[in-house]
Amino acid sequence: MSVLVFDLRGSIAHFRRPDTLGTHASYPFITRTALHGLVASILGLESLPEPPRCGVRLMSPVRTVAHEMSMLGKGWAGSGSDFNRPTSIELVVQPHYRVYYQGPLQDELTDRIRTARSHYHTYLGSAYCLTFPSFVSSYLDSEMRPLSLESSEPLTCVSVVPSKAISRLLPRERDEYARVGGVLYEHIGGRRFRGTLSLIYEVYGRSITFVPSSEVEADKWQFLRIPEEGIVCLW
Repeated sequence: MSVLVFDLRGSIAHFRRPDTLGTHASYPFITRTALHGLVASILGLESLPEPPRCGVRLMSPVRTVAHEMSMLGKGWAGSGSDFNRPTSIELVVQPHYRVYYQGPLQDELTDRIRTARSHYHTYLGSAYCLTFPSFVSSYLDSEMRPLSLESSEPLTCVSVVPSKAISRLLPRERDEYARVGGVLYEHIGGRRFRGTLSLIYEVYGRSITFVPSSEVEADKWQFLRIPEEGIVCLW
């Protein structure tokens, strides 16, 4: 299958961590379920007919700030519809992500992003964080090379990587690595989800060098060498 490459950027983003209520913390970059929802919004669907494989590359450093927002009318967060409490919300500042998409309705999605058309509005986690996807490129299967995980040779990956895909991280001078855990894996309807994922990333958007693991849940991700991009991990 081909891979569609497009960019998401905006002034702010907020990918709510579900385990926070009093303070609304954010994941540092777009999550798997949020990305699937954004693609479905472009296509005018409630959900995708089957889960795609996507990769996410940080094109700018991860920076966050905290602001207070009134929760007037959010009865589920307190007592009654008149509940009004300033709530601290963590926002990602000037986010810029490159997305690698391989999945259902890819041709239609490519056409819509290329011509800047979307059925519903698109946003980075919350409705007040608008974004407008921009087309980068599309690569045919013949132009890409899947990488085997059976070798112990190190990989240098430009995208974020599931922690279980890494057998041994090979740190480099001046790089700063971080891990984000508890990322919901699959939306099964309503407000219900199945499974979680942990991801490793370099906070300034640099590549990650590591020895890959071939034994744990390896069927959930794939490494591809994409022209002009480098090695990316789709999960």
